Amino acid sequence: MRFGVMGTGSVGGYFGGLVARGGFDVRFIARGRHLEALRTHGLQVESLEPGNFTVRDALFTDDPAEAGPCDVILFCVKTTANDEAIPAIRPMVGAGTVIITLQNGIDNPDRLAAEYGRDHVMGGAAYVFAQLAGPGRVRQTAGARRIVFGELEGGLSERGRRILSSFKSAGINAELSANIVVELWTKFVFICALSGMTALTRSPIGEILSYEGTARMMREAMREVYEVGRAKGIGFPEGTLEQCFEFLKRQDPAGKGSLCHDLEAGRRLEIDALCGMASKLGKEVGVPTPVNDYLFHTLKLADLKAAGRIGL
Repeated sequence: MRFGVMGTGSVGGYFGGLVARGGFDVRFIARGRHLEALRTHGLQVESLEPGNFTVRDALFTDDPAEAGPCDVILFCVKTTANDEAIPAIRPMVGAGTVIITLQNGIDNPDRLAAEYGRDHVMGGAAYVFAQLAGPGRVRQTAGARRIVFGELEGGLSERGRRILSSFKSAGINAELSANIVVELWTKFVFICALSGMTALTRSPIGEILSYEGTARMMREAMREVYEVGRAKGIGFPEGTLEQCFEFLKRQDPAGKGSLCHDLEAGRRLEIDALCGMASKLGKEVGVPTPVNDYLFHTLKLADLKAAGRIGL
């Protein structure tokens, strides 16, 4: 089975690295200094599990045409790059290619499906705390190190089982979901609050939860997204909201969300796909989202500055 990784950042580098370490043919798409380092030194992964390793026997390129058709594409770019990256992978998409989006947010599968058809796309959620530690280097620091993926129409497919078997043989903690839409929304409840609040406060999870005021904001941000989902007909299992907050409390107290890492590095933020989307959908279904509204507008300013659209 040939894998392609579109976006060899923290998520793509970690999980794609595990797939390559497991002996599969992997084609990594990257660019700039990161690509130069990958070609020179290989993909260096620093991780708590399974430990540090380096991938050298793989193709590293900035040209999807060089990568060629793949059986499975892990689509891992930041949502801010979707407009460019979604059509760019066309040379990697063959007749039987499956594209699994491991991005933050809930609308990425539909955007990919609009370009390639729903038969080519599976939804996915990645649970891992990781970041780029430098060109060619990915550092995994915490998190469940888990992928959940599934068919957009629901159910358990034979191709899903084959991909699951490949993931597991590569040592990835993977799960094939019969209802990936609920899984994506459950992560959405969690990630809007986690990423939004760590970025807003420039603080790790433990510090946020140690102060009643910010802990309450975190929980309220989750509740708003949960209520928006319910208003849109998402069938959350009973106890989902409390389980999300309990899951948050079990995370590494020093952990931060990707929005915070991007903010600290001066990069663009996926705020439109997270708190911005919660705010937008809340208005559509009549559910107030004041905490997510505040997170969105405050952090959108930083995104616009990083994009060079605002500044003195």
